[in-house]
Amino acid sequence: MRLSASWLYANIRSYMVISVILPLLALRAALGKAQNRLLEPIALAPQHDARQALGEVSRVAWGLGVRPGMGLGEAIDICPGLVLVNPDPSYAESLWQKILGRLEAIGAGVESDHHGEAFFQADEIERLYGGLKGVLEATSRQMGDSVRIAVAPTRLAAYAAAMQKDGESRVRVIPEEELVAYLGSLPVTALNGRLSGPEEKTRQLLISLKKLGIERLGELTGLSGDAVADRFGHLGIEARNMALGVEPRIRPRAPKQELFETIELQEVSSGIHLKGALGILCDRLAGRIDDLGLTARRLTVEARLAGGGSWSRDITPRRPTARAEAFRLILLPALEHLPRPAEKLRLRAAELTGGNPEQIEITHEPDQTRSRRLDEAAHQVRAAVGESGLMRILDAELESHLPERRMLLTPYLSGEKFSK
Repeated sequence: MRLSASWLYANIRSYMVISVILPLLALRAALGKAQNRLLEPIALAPQHDARQALGEVSRVAWGLGVRPGMGLGEAIDICPGLVLVNPDPSYAESLWQKILGRLEAIGAGVESDHHGEAFFQADEIERLYGGLKGVLEATSRQMGDSVRIAVAPTRLAAYAAAMQKDGESRVRVIPEEELVAYLGSLPVTALNGRLSGPEEKTRQLLISLKKLGIERLGELTGLSGDAVADRFGHLGIEARNMALGVEPRIRPRAPKQELFETIELQEVSSGIHLKGALGILCDRLAGRIDDLGLTARRLTVEARLAGGGSWSRDITPRRPTARAEAFRLILLPALEHLPRPAEKLRLRAAELTGGNPEQIEITHEPDQTRSRRLDEAAHQVRAAVGESGLMRILDAELESHLPERRMLLTPYLSGEKFSK
């Protein structure tokens, strides 16, 4: 039996989702107090150890044809007057955590999978504020003028409404009875960044839909579920469900427990002095974590750079640990990628857990164990030295007289099989 969309809305959904969006968070953080420069053709410069492509761009630059992810040379050709600013990921993280804290202060259970985007269910706190209107008023009081707020029955609709908000009202509301028509009117590109699959697969899905002449979500819902599943698989079914307004409930983030240590560098520091400072931070932080009987699942090293801007790198240990030696072993290689000397260094344990991580395997499966350990090691190498730091030697034309033809270097992919 095929259920109509209206039946689904009436029987599954009895709550509204509030979206809180801060557009261009990373660019705003990089500009600091000079927010008026958003009125210029300006873009976020790439990290020196990342792909040389633009980050977020201002609306003025967008209007001139500059797009995020565009190569530097292409962007300058399109807009010779484009101004690049150094990213400040540490401040962007701090700014967003403050916004999430303000939302949680009103009692909201916040879901935030991406910086600059937060969602929560209004029904969970409506009693505190006398209904949906009171919740929206409390949310607006906590947010600044740059934050966009919208409410709709689903995340997708609430996000799209916030991004399309006009200047007539601070908050845009999509009533439940208008959800079908509203979702159907959205372009399929509204699904970009909304699906659970890898970004590349989502992009391929959207390209395929456009090639088939499907420009709007309403056209996607007009296809049968079997046809979508047969052509696009699980990701296509997820996209069709979202277009129908069928989404899982909000998953509020768990209470965040963090420990950090900071050291001010008396002189602009690099080289051996910087490594010594990091060693001190590792000793201090490991001692605090161990005293609490915890272990660290993820570490973040941050640096305030000379001349402005910041740099950060997330590192995931092979297994949770509280050993200073392990911290230094996995963090020191990351310092090689600092773009310039640092004025301040901070080490943060972003995810803490209890218990003994050293668990004994019940079954002895050497092949699976070896493959898992290779993947874990590869993950740590990429985190420390970047995606291009781990390559595989591939046999090619072994009989060739030219050395460069005998073997090739290719990226190492997790899960690859190697002979012993």
